[in-house]
Amino acid sequence: MPRHSLRGALLAGTAGLTALTLTTPLLAQQRTGEDEKTRTTFVLDQLVLRAGKPKVASEVPQSVSVVDSEQLRDIEAGHIGEVLATVPGVAGVGSGSFFGQGFNIRGFGSTEMAAAESGIVQLIDGEKKYYESYRQGALFIEPDFLRQVEVLRGPGSSTLYGSGALGGVIAMETIEASDLIAEGSTFGGKAKLGYASNPDTVLGSVALGWRPAEDFEALAAFAWRKLGDTKDADGNTTVRSNSKTPNLLLKARRTFGDQYIAFSYQHLEAKGENQDFNQVEGAQAGLFPGFTGWGVGDITTRDQTMKLTWGWNPQDNRYIDLTATLSYTNTMKDVRQGDDPDEPIMASLLGRRDYQLWKFKLRNVSDLSGAGYDHHLTTGFDIMKQDRSSSVPSSSHPEAYTRAWGAYALSELTWGDLTVNSGLRYEKQRTEPKSSVTATDDKYNSEAIEPQIAAIYRLNDSWSVFGSVAFVQRMPTVDELYDSFRGGAPSPDLKDEKGKNLEAGLSYRGSDLFASGDAAVMKLTLFRNHIDDMIMRTNGAAPTPAYVNIDRAYLRGGELEASYSLNNWELGAAVSIVDGKDQDGKVLDTLPNDRVTLQAIWRPNDEWRLGLRSTLAKGRDKADDEHRAGYGVHDVFATWAPQTGAAAGIEVHMGIDNIADRDYTPATWLSGPAPGRNFKLSVSRSF
Repeated sequence: MPRHSLRGALLAGTAGLTALTLTTPLLAQQRTGEDEKTRTTFVLDQLVLRAGKPKVASEVPQSVSVVDSEQLRDIEAGHIGEVLATVPGVAGVGSGSFFGQGFNIRGFGSTEMAAAESGIVQLIDGEKKYYESYRQGALFIEPDFLRQVEVLRGPGSSTLYGSGALGGVIAMETIEASDLIAEGSTFGGKAKLGYASNPDTVLGSVALGWRPAEDFEALAAFAWRKLGDTKDADGNTTVRSNSKTPNLLLKARRTFGDQYIAFSYQHLEAKGENQDFNQVEGAQAGLFPGFTGWGVGDITTRDQTMKLTWGWNPQDNRYIDLTATLSYTNTMKDVRQGDDPDEPIMASLLGRRDYQLWKFKLRNVSDLSGAGYDHHLTTGFDIMKQDRSSSVPSSSHPEAYTRAWGAYALSELTWGDLTVNSGLRYEKQRTEPKSSVTATDDKYNSEAIEPQIAAIYRLNDSWSVFGSVAFVQRMPTVDELYDSFRGGAPSPDLKDEKGKNLEAGLSYRGSDLFASGDAAVMKLTLFRNHIDDMIMRTNGAAPTPAYVNIDRAYLRGGELEASYSLNNWELGAAVSIVDGKDQDGKVLDTLPNDRVTLQAIWRPNDEWRLGLRSTLAKGRDKADDEHRAGYGVHDVFATWAPQTGAAAGIEVHMGIDNIADRDYTPATWLSGPAPGRNFKLSVSRSF
């Protein structure tokens, strides 16, 4: 079937299924326990894949990974990149610096250019982050505040989280008061001290939870992180962070019968002194003749996420579970010259840059279940405004406004052993340059229509098969439309990138396989992503546009996740493979290493947890004929948590990353090498 016909058929099908869901509950009888078929629910807990994925969502027709609180303690991350380092299908793009973190999912993502990660949606507590700065990372968050990180690979999540998620979604959830308060108590907390050698890091944090009554709870957390240099295996400094970074997290929730109001605010404020401007690649002095490097400066990084939520879920009306959210996020960089006259920052990179996003969301989840089936319908509407501004006009950082609104519906329907999810999202966007953009004043208007359908069928209590088809449109970013830094002309005639993603997979969950009491889980996902009108940079001089569409590109690959537990042992493995080429057969430059991650954890008793993690990566040929060699990196970690006596509540974590001090550079990094050996130690006390 031609691709346009397939898209039309899927669009019509998902629209029809969505319409059907609006009429079915009116005819359905109320569910009764006697009429329902008894089902075995697979709850995939900490036994599943410790190598970056503690859960395999065996009942979900999508490739999903979750890094839960126990996994986060094992990793003892110094930055968000370490949290995701072993998640299959996800690769870091950047450096070992706290401020140089970017991500690649299934070949989408790069941080050299400001627009390169627009195919990945990044969420903090459900709110989208907006940041597009040149060579300065993509996301800033205090890892000590995290309670869970979820990765939804592929564009199937665009329905709920916004158009253009060609690579997928990274959703980070921060700690709640309930994580700190013991059962039966009204107050609880945790204090922590930590150290890491590479990058040189000192951490102090305290978190407090308060629940004076059942209808109210609040949380206040503060963390202070001092960041130094990142060094390679030979002891050479690769990136200088030189920053003192305080972080604040506040939350409160009040319940009024069937309604509630919740507020949260997160604030990161990093003050860097003689910090490398380029936090992705470092100074790079001598990169080309006469180049003294990107320079060092006194750089302030501020990241804010604030939201106010109202919810209503009347117990006597299963058709209403309504939430309304008003949010504001801003990431700011203020760059000033440092003290070293031999390492100046070019004038066009100085000044303050803000990336503000205002958003209002309305979402309702209706329980439309009837006799013999479970059915939930999620509908929603959102509207947003992005403001990208700079105090120093620059052709490499055009200022602009972007406004958009969207509406969506997602149906999740289960008949017996078959679950079918169908979704449809419509989004309309308008981007207009500010007066500082002199090359053009053209406005850009676009709309995206994104249908998807997915299904999973339970063959028996252990095995399931699943598959999905999703269409997604990524609308051009401000940089892609108006950037003219390298002499190229603005690109207002760009077309949207159009992706068609096909997935198929198999999942397994069983017990008593090789010995009594053992358990195993496995999930295999294969995918193929066809991209039409892919946006690429030309690096050509005017009148050649800075960005153009190429006809098409293809990415395909797979992810295998598995874990096995027996008595005090937990074993995990993850494999990720991806390949991609353009219409001329040229390899895409954003492909990650094919990678295997293995992990073993032993619990000799209730107090100790000992682990070994190995990452084995295959070499990768780059588009410029460079070959990035393969590598093997091994980490060890241990946690001691006394359960009784005066030491109860104390937790000591020890770890060594890259224990062999291996010199290597991942394929997705713009340059390298990666950090050498890193010693970690932390002590915390819960109270």
